[in-house]
Amino acid sequence: MGTAGISGIYGSETSRFVPQMLTKAVSAPAVLKALDDGDIARAMILALALNDYGLLRKVYEKVPVHSIQLVVASIGSPLLPALLWKQGTVHTSDEMGPRIYHKVIPESYRDMVGPQPHFMVSFFDPNSNASWSSLVFAHPGFADCETSDGTQIDVDAALDPRDAAAVAGMMKPGIMVGAVAIDFMTRRRNRFNGVINHVDQHGHFSIRITQAFGNCPKYITRRRVQRMGQNLEFVTEPAIEASKIGALEQSVITSADNMYFGTGTAEHGADMNIRGGSPGFVRVLHGGSTICWPDYTGNGFYMSLGNVQLQKNASLVFVDWDGTGHGVQVAGSVRTIERSEVTDADMLKVLEEEPQALRLVVLAVQGLRSIPRYSPHVYEKVELSPYNPRPQGSGPEYLAVLQWVRQESQDVRTFELQLAPLPKAGSIVLKPGQHVRLALPDLQGKEASPPERTWTVTSSPQWFADHARFQISVKLKHGGLASTWLHQLSREEMKSANIHFLGFSGEFGPQLDPSSGELRSQVSMPRHSVFLTAGIGSTPALAALSALVESAPRPETLTIFSSVRAISELAFFERLAEAGTSLAQLSVTYRAVILLTGTDAAKEKQKLEMMLKQNSISSVLVEAGRLSTKLLTDLMPAEAMQVSENIEAFVCGPAGFESAARDAWTAA
Repeated sequence: MGTAGISGIYGSETSRFVPQMLTKAVSAPAVLKALDDGDIARAMILALALNDYGLLRKVYEKVPVHSIQLVVASIGSPLLPALLWKQGTVHTSDEMGPRIYHKVIPESYRDMVGPQPHFMVSFFDPNSNASWSSLVFAHPGFADCETSDGTQIDVDAALDPRDAAAVAGMMKPGIMVGAVAIDFMTRRRNRFNGVINHVDQHGHFSIRITQAFGNCPKYITRRRVQRMGQNLEFVTEPAIEASKIGALEQSVITSADNMYFGTGTAEHGADMNIRGGSPGFVRVLHGGSTICWPDYTGNGFYMSLGNVQLQKNASLVFVDWDGTGHGVQVAGSVRTIERSEVTDADMLKVLEEEPQALRLVVLAVQGLRSIPRYSPHVYEKVELSPYNPRPQGSGPEYLAVLQWVRQESQDVRTFELQLAPLPKAGSIVLKPGQHVRLALPDLQGKEASPPERTWTVTSSPQWFADHARFQISVKLKHGGLASTWLHQLSREEMKSANIHFLGFSGEFGPQLDPSSGELRSQVSMPRHSVFLTAGIGSTPALAALSALVESAPRPETLTIFSSVRAISELAFFERLAEAGTSLAQLSVTYRAVILLTGTDAAKEKQKLEMMLKQNSISSVLVEAGRLSTKLLTDLMPAEAMQVSENIEAFVCGPAGFESAARDAWTAA
C-alpha cells in the first residue's frame, strides 16, 4: 500500500515540472467535476497541475487518510513523477511505499519491540473523538509481539493510573490505538496501529494489529537508560489537571527535543508519531493556550497531518527524559498553517527562527495532565539528531573545502574535503562507519534553507584526526540535485564551492556497538563480519576496510559481496583488491566477491579473473550472477554459517537488493 505519498500536495515547486499543455487544459471546474464523478485520482492530478491548495484540500477530504498513498499510486500516469517531483521526494517514496504497510508485524520488526523499557501509545475513542497520548514504562520484555506471530502486541505492564487516558476510562476493548516502539540508541522506530482487544484485572492489555510500518530515523535524539525503574513506581505522587499550560509544564515542553503526537478518526483508526528537533523547537504561545511547532521535511507520508485534516482532536505527550521524569499530556484541536498563510505575530517570529519549517502545526489547548515522575527510568542524552535544523543566524561552524576528485567508475567519483578553519585536535571525532551531513548553499535557490545531504565517509578516522580531511564517494543520479552539482564542478569551481559541514553521525559497521555507538572491545567483536552490497551501497564496506586496516578491534574473517551490473560500474576495485595484503598481515582472513549481474557477465568475469591472475591477487573472487543462498553457503567460512552469534552481516544497496539479500541470508 502506498508509493508516492501526498508530498505533492504540500510541495511548493510542483507546478514548475508539469508539462505546459497539461496546465493549459485543466481548470477548477474540471477538478470539481472529477470529484463529483468520484474519480479521486483524476481530481488529484488536475489539482496538482493547478497547484491550487484549496482544491487540493477538497480532494484530500474525500480520501481516507490511510488510503491516500494508495490513491496516488493508482493514478498510474506518466505525469506522476513530474507532478510529485521535489528534490527527490518521489524517488524516496517510490522506494519505500510498497514495503511500508503490513497487516501484521513483520518478523524484521519484532526483534526490537521487546527489548525496550518504554512503549508509546495513543488512545482514540471513536465515539467521542477524544485523544490522549501516553507512555508505558517497565523493565524490558514487557511488550511482546512474538507469541502472536505479529498479529497483536501484549503489554504486560499497566498504564500509570494518573495518566489522562486511564482517568478518562480509555483502557478498554474497542478503543483505537496508535503505538510506537523506538530504540533510542539506534534511532530505529516502528509504528503500529490497532484496537485494544483485551484488558486484564491488572491493567495489562493487548492490541490487535491492523497496520504496522517502519519510519525514518530523522530528528531522534539518541539516549540510554541511566537508571532502570519499575512499572508504576511513583504513582502515589499526585498529578495536576489544568486547561492551559503553567510555568512547570512550559519548562518541560520548551526544553524537549521530542514529543509524541496522537491523532485519529473513527473511520480510519488511530495513529501515533514522534516529532523531534533541537531543544526549543516546540513553542508555547498566547499565555499557555497554544502549542506551536515547525513541520520539518520527513518521510513524506503525512499520516498525522492527514488525520487532523479529517478530525482535528489530537494529543501530545512530553517527558523530561534526562531529569525529573516529569510528564505533560496535552489534548486539543490541531490545525496546520502554511508559511504563506501565517499572520499571527508570535507565529511569524517562529517562522523567522525556523527557516526549514515547511509549515507550522498549531494545537489549541483544551486539556492537560501534569504528572510528577511519570517516567520511573532516568535517561541520559547521548547525541542530538544530526538532521536537526541549525538555529537561524548561527552560520556554519565549519566549511568543508573540496581538495580533489577521483573518478572511481563511470558514474562514481570520490571527493576529499578539509574542514576550515581547522578544528582543535580531538574536538571533532570521526568514528568508523559514520556518515557526514553537509549543507549545500550553492543549491539553495528560493528555498528558505540550503538542501542537506548525508554520505558515508569512506576514508579512515585517523586520516581525519591527523589532517581534518575526509572522503565521500558520490554516485551520479539522473535528476539528482546534489550529485549532479558535485559531478559537474570544474577545477576552478571546486575552489569556491560553498559546502557547510554539519557533523558526523551514525554507526554502521563491525567496529561500533550499535546499542552504545562506542567502539567495541575485541572480546565483544563478532568473529565474522560480512557485507552484502550493491552499487554505491559498497561505500560502508569501503569505510570498514579503511578502519579495520588502521585499528582494532578486528574480526577473524571479513567477507564482502559486491554486486554490479558491469565492470564499468565497478567502483573501488583497486581498494578491494589491495586490502587483502594489509589484512593478512593483521591476521584477518579476507575475501571480496564481485558479482556481475549484467548481460555480458560471463565475458566480463573472464576479463576480471585474468586481471586478478596477472597481479597475483587471490583474495578477490568473481562470479557471474546474483547473490544467492548457494553462493553464501559456498563462499562463507563454514564455521560462520553454523554459529550465528559469532557472525554479523551488513546489508546496503537498493531496496530490491536488500530484500533479496536478507532472504538469501536467512535461508543460508
